[in-house]
Amino acid sequence: MEASEHRLPPGAPGFVAPPVGPGADKVDVKRLAQTLWRQKLLILTIMAVLWIPALLLINAMTPVYSASSVLVIDPRLNRIINIPSVTEPMGIYVDTVNTEVEILRSRDLARRVVETLSLADEPEYGRLNAPSAGLGGVADSIARGVRDGFARAGAALTAAAPWLGPTPPLAPPGAKAPVEDTAAATAAADEARNRLIDAFQKNLRIAPGVQSRAIRISFDAQDPQLAARVANAVVDVYASMQTEAKRAATVQATEWLQSRLDELRADMTATGQATVEAMRSETGLMRGREAPLVTEEMSALNAQLSEARTAHANAQARLQQILAVKPDGKDALAGAEITGNPLIAALRQRQATLRAQLAELREQYGERHPALTRPAAELRDLNASIAAETDRVVRGLRGEVEQQLSKVQDLTRRMEALRGNAVDALQADVQLRQLQRQADASDDNYRRAVTRLKETQVLEALQMTPDVRLVSAATVPFAPVGPGKTVLAGLAAVICGALAIGVALTRTMMQRGVYSSHQVEALLGLPAVGIVPLLGREGLGRKGLGKAGAHATRKGGDFAEAVWRLCARLKLIGAPGEPVPDKGGEVIMLTSSVAGEGKTTLAVALGAFLADTGLRVVIVDCDTRRPAIHRLLGSSQPNAGLTDLLGGDATLEEALGHDDRRRVAVIAAGRPTARPHTLLGSKAMLSLLVELSGRYDVVILDTPPVLSASDALILAPMADRVLYVVRWARTASSLAGAGIKQLREVGGRVTGAVLSMVNVRDHANLEYGVRLPSGRPYLLRQTP
Repeated sequence: MEASEHRLPPGAPGFVAPPVGPGADKVDVKRLAQTLWRQKLLILTIMAVLWIPALLLINAMTPVYSASSVLVIDPRLNRIINIPSVTEPMGIYVDTVNTEVEILRSRDLARRVVETLSLADEPEYGRLNAPSAGLGGVADSIARGVRDGFARAGAALTAAAPWLGPTPPLAPPGAKAPVEDTAAATAAADEARNRLIDAFQKNLRIAPGVQSRAIRISFDAQDPQLAARVANAVVDVYASMQTEAKRAATVQATEWLQSRLDELRADMTATGQATVEAMRSETGLMRGREAPLVTEEMSALNAQLSEARTAHANAQARLQQILAVKPDGKDALAGAEITGNPLIAALRQRQATLRAQLAELREQYGERHPALTRPAAELRDLNASIAAETDRVVRGLRGEVEQQLSKVQDLTRRMEALRGNAVDALQADVQLRQLQRQADASDDNYRRAVTRLKETQVLEALQMTPDVRLVSAATVPFAPVGPGKTVLAGLAAVICGALAIGVALTRTMMQRGVYSSHQVEALLGLPAVGIVPLLGREGLGRKGLGKAGAHATRKGGDFAEAVWRLCARLKLIGAPGEPVPDKGGEVIMLTSSVAGEGKTTLAVALGAFLADTGLRVVIVDCDTRRPAIHRLLGSSQPNAGLTDLLGGDATLEEALGHDDRRRVAVIAAGRPTARPHTLLGSKAMLSLLVELSGRYDVVILDTPPVLSASDALILAPMADRVLYVVRWARTASSLAGAGIKQLREVGGRVTGAVLSMVNVRDHANLEYGVRLPSGRPYLLRQTP
C-alpha cells in the first residue's frame, strides 16, 4: 500500500481540516485555537502536573542579596620626595582596565578573600563541605531530615535493647571523618578549599565601566551583610595586593642593590684609578698636551722630513734645469740660478753687446774682414768666463742637492726609529685608555648604585599607596535581587503551557483519521458527497435497522437527514411527481478500506430511502465472507442467495427477497463458497447486473473492504459509480488513499467518498469552527 502518499502533511492541524485553495499556505489561527480549546483539559492537566512542582521549587528558593562597590584606577602619584618608584604606575589604557578586571577575577584574590573573611564558617558556604553539598536548599533539608531520623531511630534502638551496645553518634553536618594519612587529609582540605573558592567566584561579578576607569564589584549572597562585607573585602584585598606587590618589588630591589654594591666595590678596586696610574708608571708613557710625547715627537719629525724632502726636490729641479741649458744657445740666459748671479748677468750683457757688434761688422765688411778679429776674440774670452762661472754655479747646486739628500736620509732613519717606539706606545696607550674607561664606569656604577640604594631604602620606609581608590563602598542591601519568584513563576507557567500545548499539538498531529470533508477532498482527492452520523444502538434496534426509512425515528432524525442529503447530492431523487426516465437502472457499489466502517448500514439505509421516494431498488449483498444485509433487515438467512444464483443452483426469482416494510428487493449473499472472486468475476455476474438494471431503477452492491479482499476490485469495473465509505476519525487517510488508488487502477469509477459514523457535534466544531446549539433536534412533524 502506498501509505506514505496519503499521510497528513507536516504541520497539519490534525483534527481540523487542512485549508485548501488560495489561502492554503496561510496559518488558520482560528482553527488552531479551536484545536487547542478542544484539548483544554489535557493542556490544563499537563500544566498542573508540571507547574505545581515548579512552584514548590521556586517557593523553596532562598532570596539572594547583592552588594556593589566601585573603585577607580588612579595612577596619579602624590610624591612626598622626588624619588622614582621601583614599579612604574599603571597607565590609563583600555587594556590596563581589562587586566585589572582579570586580576579581580583571579583565583588567588578569591582565595585570599575567602581566608580573610573565613567564609568556611558562614552557614551559606559551610554547607558546601557537608555530605549533601551541591544538592540545593530543598535537597539539603531532605538530607538533614533523613540524618535526624536515623539518629532518633538509633537512640530508640539503644534504649530498647542495651545489649546491642551504644550506637556511635552520627557526625554533625559538615564534619569530616578522621583521616590518618597526611597526604589524604591535605588532598581533602585542598578539595574543600577549591570547592569553596569555586562557589565564591560564581557569586562574584566584576564589570568594567564603559569608556571609563571605574570597575564595579558585585557579590551575591543569601545574607545581605555578608554580601556587603565581601564586596568591600574584595576591594581591600585587591588594594593590599597592589601595595604588597610594590613593597615586595622595592624590598627585592633593595636586596639586589645591596648585594650588587659588593660586586661593584670589588670591580672598582680591580679596575680603578690606582690601576691606571700603576700601568702608566710601569710603561713610562707620558702624555703631552693632547697626545703622548712619542706621538708629538713623530709629528714634529715628520714635518721636518717633509720640509727636507721639499728642499731636496727644489735643488734637484734647479740643477736639472741648469744642466739642460746649452751655454751657447739662446736659452743660456734662462735659469734662476744663472740669471740671479750678478756676475753672470753682467757677462751675458757684455756677450750680447759683442754679438750685436759682430753682426753689424759682418753685415758691413763681410766674414773675412780684419775688423772682425778683435771683437771675435773678446767674445771667445767672454764665453769662456761665462762657462767657468756657470760651472761654479752648477757645482754649488750639486753640493746643495747632496746636503738636502743627506738631511732627508737622516730624518728618515730617525722617523723609522720613532715609528717602532710609537707602535708600542700606542698599544700601551690603548690599554691605558681602556683601563681608564673601565675605571670611570666602575666609579660611575658604584656611585649610582649607592644613590639608588639610598632612594629605595627611603621608599621602603614610606607608606606605599595602590594605584586605585575606592569611590563607593558597598552598603547592606535592603531588598533581594533574586530570585524573582513572581517572574520565575510566570516563566514556569509559560514554559509549562508551551510544553502542554506542544504535547497537545503533537497528539493532534499524530491522529491519522479523516475528520472533515475538507480532509476528504485534500487528502483523498474525492468530493465528500455525504456525511452520515453515527446511528447508535437505538437506531439499529434489536432486529436490524429499525425504522430507518422515510418514517425515521425521532432519535434517528440526524441520520435520516444525512441519508436524504446524500441522495440529493448523488442526484438519485427528483421532484415529487417527476417521471422516472426510461433508461436502465444505475449500479452503485459501496465499499470501504477495512471492515466496520458502516458501509452495509449505509447501503440498507440508502436503499430504503430511495425506495421511499418511489424508486425500484434492489440491494445485493456481495460480501460472501461476512454477509450482513439479512441481519440488518431483521430476517433470517434465506435459502438461496447470490452464490447460488451465480453457481446455477437457483434462479433470480428464487434468490430475490422482498422487504415489504422498506419496499426494497434484496439478494442475500447465499451459501459460503471457497471461490467467491471467481463467481463475482464471471459472465453470470455481469449478466445478473444487466438484468437487475433493467428491472430496477437503482442497484446497490454491498461489497467487502478493498484492502481485505479482492471482491470489490473485481466488481468495481461493473458498477456505474463507486461510493467509498470512510469512517470518521477512525480510518487512516493512508488506508483510504491506498484503497481508492487500487479501485482506480482496475477501472473503478470512484465518484465520491462518504464519511460514516460521524459525531455530529464534534464534526460541526471541526468543519465549521462552531458547536451545534443545544436543544431539541430539528425533526419532521409526525403525521397523525
